[in-house]
Amino acid sequence: MGESTISLGLGLGGGKASTVSGRPIGTTGFNISLRDTHSNITARSGDPTGTIAFGTDTDDLYVYDGANWQIYFNN
Repeated sequence: MGESTISLGLGLGGGKASTVSGRPIGTTGFNISLRDTHSNITARSGDPTGTIAFGTDTDDLYVYDGANWQIYFNN
């Protein structure tokens, strides 16, 4: 499977490129290991708060808040 990245663009931090774990965007450093369909992700419960999932059928990101999955749509 390929890796997904989140592009935050330029202008953050005084015009410098954003980083993830001190690495420039586009390099390996942020990996989402939970990848599944929308229906399977939203049916899950009991995951730790802050769990991040990637919707393989929607390209959306999902973050578990301890009770529900918050969806960040890929526009």
